[in-house]
Amino acid sequence: MKVIKRDGRLQEFDLDKIIRSIGAASDDAGKPLNTSDLHNIARDIEKSIKKLGKEQISFDEIRTIVIDALEKNGFKDVAKAYMNF
Repeated sequence: MKVIKRDGRLQEFDLDKIIRSIGAASDDAGKPLNTSDLHNIARDIEKSIKKLGKEQISFDEIRTIVIDALEKNGFKDVAKAYMNF
């Protein structure tokens, strides 16, 4: 699957990049997530993205899915930090 970046470039989807971003946002929020939490959230995100059945997905769509997954898993402070990341 390809990600449509903000500048219009296409990049290969990389779940590890999302995990790193969530980890950084959790650190910024002062609520560091453990590895287990990060991987559970990543699985939810990956399921949601695959469920869309798209060959290409925009950065904004991924961002919304990540924020929803964080909030659903009870990490509202991390979601807020991710929005500002």
